[in-house]
Amino acid sequence: MKRIVLFLVPAAALFLSYRSEGQTSTVKDELVKAQSLAKQGNTIEASKVYTEIMKKYPDNREAVQGWLMINMKRSPTGEEDAIYQLEELEKSYPNNTGILFFKIFIQTEYKHYDDAMAKVDRLITIQPDTALNWLMKGQILESVNKYEEALNAYNKATTLDPKNADAWQNLAGLLEKQINLKKLFFHITEQFNLLLINPFLYIIGDAHTAAKEIMQMPSLISEKQFQ
Repeated sequence: MKRIVLFLVPAAALFLSYRSEGQTSTVKDELVKAQSLAKQGNTIEASKVYTEIMKKYPDNREAVQGWLMINMKRSPTGEEDAIYQLEELEKSYPNNTGILFFKIFIQTEYKHYDDAMAKVDRLITIQPDTALNWLMKGQILESVNKYEEALNAYNKATTLDPKNADAWQNLAGLLEKQINLKKLFFHITEQFNLLLINPFLYIIGDAHTAAKEIMQMPSLISEKQFQ
């Protein structure tokens, strides 16, 4: 499973990874301004710009991310501090989905899966058509070994955003981890003389179709065994 990294990569890459949909030029300009202030060491003014974006654009994730990168402590208790900071921030911006998203992210990274799952379900209720939310849900489910539910979440993410490489990678990885698709293909064809999976489905990344065929394999194998 490819996990999303928050604090250990350059800021520019982070903003590309978490770019919010439908950003206006005004928002982009404000984000650039905040990043520039932060690079100059003017974190107080940068934080003000980020919070203004949060106020005007409650679904913008980059502003929350940038604010966190300035204000979160790099320490063994960084996770607790980040959650506290976000909860305090949420008091001022209670309907900000970006804050909610990063609370989920941090709780997932530190393995607080029950809390993260409750929050991601809430976020999906608010934003059911955002692929990143379903990707996050899939990661949580996969982390607690709920593979079938994770598969459904990843499938939903790829349906909503077919160009989301992380969603496809996690989906393909889960398929391989769950049933080991490549080895299983050769095993089935050799042992049962039964072509159940088109090997090209895995190669070309058609995980949706592969998943459907995989789910049918146990019954198909049983039928073949008792013929």
